[in-house]
Amino acid sequence: MELKKVTDIELISQIDSKVRNSIGGLTGAGDLSSRRENATYEFNMTPLGDLKPQGVSKIVSSDTTEVIESYTALTTKLLLDNNKLANFVPRSTRPRDIHNAKVASDLVNYCIFNKNDGWKTINTWVKSAYLYGNGTLSWSWVEASEYEMEEYDQISETVLDELLSDPLIEIVGDLEVIENYEEGPQEQVYQNVRLRRKIDNSKVVIEAIPPEAFLINKYAKSIQDATFVAKVVELTYSEIRQMFPEFQKNLSELGENAEVGRGMSWSQEISSRKDSVGIDNWLANEAIDSSDEANTTVEVIECWIRTDRDGDGIAELKHVIKAGDDILQEDDVSYIPVADLNPVEIPHEYHGLSLADMVRPQMQATTAILRGFVENVYFGNYGRTLADPNVVDFSALQNPVPKQVIATNGPAVNSVQQLGPDPISPGTQGMLEYLQVQKEQSTGLSKAAMGLNDALYVSGNSEAKIAGAQNSAQVRIEHIARRFMETGFKDLCRGLLKEMKQNLKEDMMYKTDKGYASISPSDLQMIPSNLDLDIQANLGENSNSNMQLKLQQMGELIPLMAQDPTARKYISKDAAFNLGVKMVNSMGLDPLDYFVDPDDPQVMEQIEAAEQERQQQESAASQSQQAAADANTSLIKAEIDNKKIDNKRQLLEAEDDSNRSWAEIKIKAEGTEGAALPTKIPVDFQGLYQDTEEQEKQAAEQQQQQQQMQQQQQQQMQGGMQNG
Repeated sequence: MELKKVTDIELISQIDSKVRNSIGGLTGAGDLSSRRENATYEFNMTPLGDLKPQGVSKIVSSDTTEVIESYTALTTKLLLDNNKLANFVPRSTRPRDIHNAKVASDLVNYCIFNKNDGWKTINTWVKSAYLYGNGTLSWSWVEASEYEMEEYDQISETVLDELLSDPLIEIVGDLEVIENYEEGPQEQVYQNVRLRRKIDNSKVVIEAIPPEAFLINKYAKSIQDATFVAKVVELTYSEIRQMFPEFQKNLSELGENAEVGRGMSWSQEISSRKDSVGIDNWLANEAIDSSDEANTTVEVIECWIRTDRDGDGIAELKHVIKAGDDILQEDDVSYIPVADLNPVEIPHEYHGLSLADMVRPQMQATTAILRGFVENVYFGNYGRTLADPNVVDFSALQNPVPKQVIATNGPAVNSVQQLGPDPISPGTQGMLEYLQVQKEQSTGLSKAAMGLNDALYVSGNSEAKIAGAQNSAQVRIEHIARRFMETGFKDLCRGLLKEMKQNLKEDMMYKTDKGYASISPSDLQMIPSNLDLDIQANLGENSNSNMQLKLQQMGELIPLMAQDPTARKYISKDAAFNLGVKMVNSMGLDPLDYFVDPDDPQVMEQIEAAEQERQQQESAASQSQQAAADANTSLIKAEIDNKKIDNKRQLLEAEDDSNRSWAEIKIKAEGTEGAALPTKIPVDFQGLYQDTEEQEKQAAEQQQQQQQMQQQQQQQMQGGMQNG
């Protein structure tokens, strides 16, 4: 079989066929549209649709309103409370990667909440999901700009050339030269110059899609795997000319399939919303002024379709915008920029159930019982009357007046009789309480979750018990919020970052925790596209509060392990650094504001240079200490040598004195007759020399050991101060 390209005519035919076979409000999907119509009436407590009254009372139970509003409030509290939604996570713990992820998070959050009316749009998106079962939101890059005028009475040619060097500035009108200008005869000077400066306001625009305007093929399980997704909008001829200037065809010839003024036939969903807020649908039948061609509306289908336009046998994803039988724009795209939320999933189906669907049985039953109550009281106060028309004047009975005299044609005793209301069934009150319990069980929105259960606060219930009851009741609410986080919100944040990376052409200002910063398109391209993403919400095990608690516990554990000699060796040398980076990151702060990046070559060169300088200073200090120690040792040695010399001198003098005294004694004894020579007592002066040297040596060693101990103590003190 020969492969063929899909032509423009075939593509238009495919789109029309898929529109007719898709699910959506404008295609007349009866059951789905009816459910959404009833959901709108139930939410607004309007007695229409299935709630149309059968008797006197038009009261409508507020069950659906309570559930939708409470869930919306809780979800926006969990997700949108601090105007921060995106929290990109790098795939490494390097500060530079964490910094890039922080920049990406700030960019996306700024795009949602500052460049767009993000809180309102997302609140509508969430409420639409709760009310209609599926809420859809789309985004796209929109080229937009505005102009500012600058006027100069006089301006020199040099200054004007400098201004015109900016490509965003242009001259408006003609230049008028001032003749014979005295201050600058060599340079022309212009007067009454008008310049126009172009300010780029291009941005990613997010928009909640009304349920009746969204189409998806019947067999799709998700948006990204769908073969056809579309949204239907109404554009005027003026808007088409502005958005698609390349389309040169006469707009009155868009094609016979182009539905002009489709607003005249509103869908069920639109009609129910208009009815609920008191707008007469018939106002839509305003006659179109044929003379105002620019404001003529036409139905435009923006779709994402998988089709084989190049004839290679593979269906590529195309973004096509068409009106009638003409294609206004066609692009190749890599994904569908649409995100959806579904609170109650039906497995293996795209469409799910809404909270209005979950509470509808109880809501209808409660409404019927409340109407019975009201009508019973009404008939009790304004009871019906049986009267004989031949005896009693009906007009007098219908319009009673105090002290009124009613004329009769006969005895009125048996001619007038009051009909009282039937007694209320004794089980009605119990039925209402049962329906309340059923509503809480079907929606998960109990009084305990909202803090309205008075029974929790009776004596004997501690604060821990109350908190436990409320937390357990909120499990289902948190489950739905987590489902939103992991589906539509992640698709939205990833899509916004992708659109900015693909389309940003000028520097962009964005908001950070420290104020405003700027990023260029080249810097934006440096941010990896494969960043993981967590939605900022205080939910789950890895919420900010839980993560900070874990890191604090680790901060207490590491010092305890460091005190144990056996466990100290198992602590990573980067433990303190990694712990600090993660702690700062969990606080939503930029780690580069507090730490250096160890993988940055320049930073590492600075660290190595500082380390070398520190080592040199320590080496110089050590050499100085060693020199001082050597000098001290030399001084001690000199002192010891001096003491040795002094001791030897004293011993020699003592030996000389001893020999001299012995010689004198000997001479006197020899010169005296009969005198006997006394025996000389020997003195070991050599031994005295040796003993003195030993003592001096021991004293020197002890002194040297004391000096070494003092040096070691000083080094330990210096090391402790550096570690601290």
